[in-house]
Amino acid sequence: MLSTLFQCKYNSNYTFEVYNSMKSIDIDVWNGLNVKENIYLSTEYLTAFEKGMNDTIHFRYLIFKNKENEPVGCAVFQIVTFRPSQLLQDRIPCSISNKIKTFFLEETDVKLLICGSLFACGEVGFIHNNSISNKDFFSILSESIAEIQNTKLEDSKISFCLLKEFWPNSVSSETLRKNNSFLNFDIDVNMILQIDKSWKVFDDYLGAMNTKYRTRAKSVLKKSKQIKTKAFSVEDIMQNLEDIDSLYKQILSKAAYNLGVLEAKTFVELKRELKDSFNFTGYFIEDKLIGFASAFIFGKIVDANYIGINYRYVNEYKLYQRILYDYVELAIVSQKSELRLGRTAETSKSGIGAKPVGMTLFAKHRNNLPSKLLKPLVKSIKPDVFELRQPFKK
Repeated sequence: MLSTLFQCKYNSNYTFEVYNSMKSIDIDVWNGLNVKENIYLSTEYLTAFEKGMNDTIHFRYLIFKNKENEPVGCAVFQIVTFRPSQLLQDRIPCSISNKIKTFFLEETDVKLLICGSLFACGEVGFIHNNSISNKDFFSILSESIAEIQNTKLEDSKISFCLLKEFWPNSVSSETLRKNNSFLNFDIDVNMILQIDKSWKVFDDYLGAMNTKYRTRAKSVLKKSKQIKTKAFSVEDIMQNLEDIDSLYKQILSKAAYNLGVLEAKTFVELKRELKDSFNFTGYFIEDKLIGFASAFIFGKIVDANYIGINYRYVNEYKLYQRILYDYVELAIVSQKSELRLGRTAETSKSGIGAKPVGMTLFAKHRNNLPSKLLKPLVKSIKPDVFELRQPFKK
């Protein structure tokens, strides 16, 4: 017998069930709903993430059913606790920031409900099959959000909900825009490199570059020649976990803001559950681990994710640029058509050929009044401006 937190009826046609652990879910039902085989909605990924992050994040998994009790869709939520000062930092004008901080009492903990993942880009929070329309699915998704927000967690209710993130021209995004209770705003772009079909090896990629950027790439490869790489197994990650955590936190220290910090033990769980679909590479100078890079491999995509760097080695060995070129080679060797490099360091990523793709996020407060007060905050948030480079021959 499956254990649900609660079951709600949206209308005479649909119901939804809420679970707080993947252990309680019928895996065959969940996998049957993951019609696009999105790795971020796979039971393996979600199980690994829950094991790695259950000390700091609460999880909610939803299954939606029609009146015949047939599953039609599912959704994943994460619940995190933060303070407004963590969210705002220096990202918005001071005048607006001060008003928001005053309203929400800066030192008061706020609970945030996220449909999707703090640690992945794209539409990774929900999916439905063809037996339900997009409009009806988002109606019951909105109803489920309201239901979860009104239940108490650790003696307090959830204040905000974020739905992240939507690709340009997403049908899902357009459906949500018609619901005035959600506020939408553009966030930093996702840098994506399309892998040309003619690139069979890394040298083919270099040959497609113009002289300036090909020379620059060869210089990076020459300066990083002393770096040795190793594909990590579960055991390798476990043996180097302390160094991995330290390298990852060096990256975090450079970030403009962080709502979530990944527990290093999650890498162990991801490798154990996903096996070859999760690539984890260690970078060494002699026997010293100076960096790591990880990526999810699924469908026609290599999705570059977490990296860690010892900044003492960045300039001398061009460590970060080497990691970027290695991602390109991984995508080519894996015969994938798209390399997703995520946000941050947009100029460097455009230097290897990645193009910016805009992303939209939706936000909603539990009550209508605070949602209206958030409008000036939402309007003030703009994606970072950066220099877009053109490394390929025209």
